[in-house]
Amino acid sequence: MERNLAQGVTEYWLRLPSKYKEKLSQIRVWNTLRMATDEDDIWVRGISPNQLNSPEIRSIPFKKIYFQQDNALFLLGGNLPEERLKTSLLWSPINNALSVEMPNYNFNYFGVNETIDFKLIASSVERASKAIVVDFEVLETYIQKAPAIRLQSIQWTIVNNKALLIGIPLLPIPGKSYWQQQHFLIPTGSDFEHPELSNFYHKNIQTEHSQYVVFQQDSTYYKITAEQLKPLTISGFRLSQ
Repeated sequence: MERNLAQGVTEYWLRLPSKYKEKLSQIRVWNTLRMATDEDDIWVRGISPNQLNSPEIRSIPFKKIYFQQDNALFLLGGNLPEERLKTSLLWSPINNALSVEMPNYNFNYFGVNETIDFKLIASSVERASKAIVVDFEVLETYIQKAPAIRLQSIQWTIVNNKALLIGIPLLPIPGKSYWQQQHFLIPTGSDFEHPELSNFYHKNIQTEHSQYVVFQQDSTYYKITAEQLKPLTISGFRLSQ
């Protein structure tokens, strides 16, 4: 029987050709990571098992993932050592090793002849929903019978003649749900076609910390400010009618 060498591994290593260095920009904020350069490659270590399957890591192209056993590095999924342990590398925190300003992207052109569509596609990663848009009639029926404590974690506002509710746990009522990525609310089950550019989308839309950007399936969006959100109460809901 084959032995699972990766069982119990607490950190993973990532190897990436140096010419794709900018692809690491979305994990620069993970302060547990360390980075080093080895000839034509970049190495990143300190990736946790939870981070390994994150959208940020999954979206990095041309990478190889390794785990350490004794004095060797094994390719993820492999049972034979592929590299000796890198003992001569000079490691630095990744936020120091990567410059703050990454190359700017033109949102009409990517590379020379390829185009980027600012759109959403089906996601391969599940996340917890953070918000829901519901009809007023559905919300009214629920809150008339719901205990006040069930509403305490929910903030809400009115958008396009519907109620937008934000908070966890969400109310158990039918509606269009959203999960959160940075300050974006994205329809549940969807993700950016190019998730590695989410930081650049965030910068391009000029989102403030007090705002949510709510995306629609057709990639249009609208913004919600903190001032627009109010605690969900029965009396507050009635006053909105």
